Amino acid sequence: MTDIFLPVTFTLVSVLVILMIPLTGWVGLRRGETLRGDGGDPVLFKRIRIHGNLMENAPLFVFVLGAAEATGLEPPWLWLAITTFIVGRGLHYALYDTQQRGLAMLVTLLPGVFMGLWLLVQVWL
Repeated sequence: MTDIFLPVTFTLVSVLVILMIPLTGWVGLRRGETLRGDGGDPVLFKRIRIHGNLMENAPLFVFVLGAAEATGLEPPWLWLAITTFIVGRGLHYALYDTQQRGLAMLVTLLPGVFMGLWLLVQVWL
């Protein structure tokens, strides 16, 4: 194996791409004859939003993860951030129809915020 720049970030990107296949299929299986939107189906709406929310949050998280890794944040911290992000995504799925859905978003977003703050310190202080 050759030395790879940003191995932790590339691992997450690979896992996310692989996970998108069943997640996309999960939406498609429910879609049926509905070609656009959710056709008023609340289950399809939920699946579309869970899929969409991941697609809205994952790119920026991957970007800040890669920047933190390139700037020298140690792998244990990177893996902790990834684990927290993934737990947040799981909570988003589990808590989607509850008042605690905001907790899932907090868990999802916090590791990115902390890495962003860490990056600001590295760059400017």
